[in-house]
Amino acid sequence: MNPASDEKLQLGKGSRSFGGTPRRAPKLEDLVESLSRAYNSKVAHALGQHEYNFVLSDPRLHDHPIVFASEGFLRMSGYAREDVIGRNCRFLQGPDTDRGTVAEIRDAIREERGCQVRVLNYTKQGVSFWNLFHLAPIFASDGRVVHYVGVQTPIASELASLVPEITLEEMTLREGEVDEEDEAEPATVDEAVKQKAALAVQRVTGELTQSSRVRGGLVQNRCVALSDCAANGVVSSSLMLSLTRIQQSLVLADPSLPDTPIVHASDVFCELTGYSREEVVGRNCRFLQGPGTDPDAVREIREAMEGERPCTVRILNYRKDNSPFWNHLHVAPVRGATGKVAYYVGVQLDVSDAEIPMRGDTLNAHAKQLSAVGVVRVAVRSLQGLGLRRTPSQSS
Repeated sequence: MNPASDEKLQLGKGSRSFGGTPRRAPKLEDLVESLSRAYNSKVAHALGQHEYNFVLSDPRLHDHPIVFASEGFLRMSGYAREDVIGRNCRFLQGPDTDRGTVAEIRDAIREERGCQVRVLNYTKQGVSFWNLFHLAPIFASDGRVVHYVGVQTPIASELASLVPEITLEEMTLREGEVDEEDEAEPATVDEAVKQKAALAVQRVTGELTQSSRVRGGLVQNRCVALSDCAANGVVSSSLMLSLTRIQQSLVLADPSLPDTPIVHASDVFCELTGYSREEVVGRNCRFLQGPGTDPDAVREIREAMEGERPCTVRILNYRKDNSPFWNHLHVAPVRGATGKVAYYVGVQLDVSDAEIPMRGDTLNAHAKQLSAVGVVRVAVRSLQGLGLRRTPSQSS
């Protein structure tokens, strides 16, 4: 997508999520790059040719925002594009939306799988309508989720109870079987609704995979199991949801990979250091060091990580423009369900302007650093099995 084209993404007006809770809106450039880095410049035009009601959302951005909305979706919901882009899909929820159904969608995202549910949604004018919502992830060849496609199919209220839930296996099979003949002659009314949604997902995801500019291409189905993903250090979208809620400067590093590289960097970290996320991920944190960095502070961090214990140091770091800043750095191990260190989290605090480090407001900020580590620990430990982190295959 060309940011200068007519298809340029715009930030939505909604800076608050459903219920009025303040949230940090994604940056305009992040929303634009969400598509431009994954697809060629013709993708917006190609997607615009489809009459389906659908959105694309990016789990790597804060609050999993919508980055593309079709004309059909806008007509169905009554919202303008600027009201939609940059917001989480929850704005369609209302007072009678079933919380259990919302949790089912959230679980599907957490497990990085598709789902199809009936959900009561609301237009901008507050009019309720039953929606057969079909969610499907789009994977890169390394197993990470690039986007989610959400197709909305309005259904009559009297038919809502007649449309059964569809399992993941049934949905995958149906997507592979849908064709024009099936669409024209459905066996039953509920089959017609399900087939229409599955066909829409199949065609939209097909358009995305054909427009891919991601190395190795995009696929509609994960080619490898979550626990056997061939891509080292890929952070799953479910963990990303928790990480993007932490509005502090932090990085996540994977000790199972050579040189313990960063696998996630927060927006605040990028703002603090001047580096883009693409310039950070895959590198060891030592790139922040410079001529004035104290070797003793570096050694203290290294020894703490070797001993799998937390540490806090005041260290001179350098931004991308080579300007120095004093960093009150807290590094802590994060263990998975098995007790093994899955990640190291580093939370940065710029104390360059503090006359006496760790006094007054800085102490409160350090408490927030510890809180951020706690959030990451809970997110990792709350997952079953191998958790949210894809580990390299042990078979070689």
